[in-house]
Amino acid sequence: MADPDATIDWSYSNAQLYASCPRSLFFRFCQRTGTEIAESTDDDILHGNSQSAGSIIGSAIHHAVADHIQRWVQNERTGLRQTQSTAESYIREAVSQSSESESLDLDSLSNTSDTHIETFFKTVWPSLRSQRYILHEQTRSFDVSGNTVWVRPDLCVRESSPEEQTADTFVTYDWKSRQPSTFEDQSLQLCVYALWANKIFEPDVKRISPRIVFTQNGRIMRQDVSVEDLTQLESRISTQSTEWNPPDQRSRFPTEATHEKCSTCAYLSSCDDGQKQMSTE
Repeated sequence: MADPDATIDWSYSNAQLYASCPRSLFFRFCQRTGTEIAESTDDDILHGNSQSAGSIIGSAIHHAVADHIQRWVQNERTGLRQTQSTAESYIREAVSQSSESESLDLDSLSNTSDTHIETFFKTVWPSLRSQRYILHEQTRSFDVSGNTVWVRPDLCVRESSPEEQTADTFVTYDWKSRQPSTFEDQSLQLCVYALWANKIFEPDVKRISPRIVFTQNGRIMRQDVSVEDLTQLESRISTQSTEWNPPDQRSRFPTEATHEKCSTCAYLSSCDDGQKQMSTE
């Protein structure tokens, strides 16, 4: 069990777990380790540390693109082929350590990640490289009415305006190698990034642009946010943080067991209700 004095901090992934099934957030809290806040991605939290093909591909792309950006920032040699090679090395290591290695096709995984990264370089990177770098792949926290909130943007930049008299836009990017599941609220995720950017970097909400990049086809999802949107989100964060804490009783986190949810839940092995649901269908 986690430290009895510990609390559940607010994050997009924790809010999504709670919305899908409150009990899954409780299990996530109980099973976490001291390093997970800094190292876990949203996909890790929402889907568990899965070694499925999709999870390996997504992690490989994130790892390789982050390495590419770090090299670019440091003026080191980098490019398409080196980034693909980094992803391929990640995939080989992940497959070798996976308990599902016999069912994973190494060539297929590498080819898929190569295609995603090539699309990224052709459709997304040309515009990114001309923008002013701020940070990438860093876990950051900020405060909302005394509650700690966590974010982990894949890249943040200042985008220059074509009109010289218009100030630069603060842009956050999040890479997605797959389409969102039924239980994922992409709009909420983008709004959380905007709230963080507004509190830490840019007081003018109109100059904040949170974006999601789908690496499969290079499509970019943008979202306009308003002061009202951020005010509503702050209220939600305060309310949910109060509901979640202190997380000292499992009964405060009821199950919402359905076959669809339980079949993909990363915490099924810990959940009696979920196991009963799966055994009855």
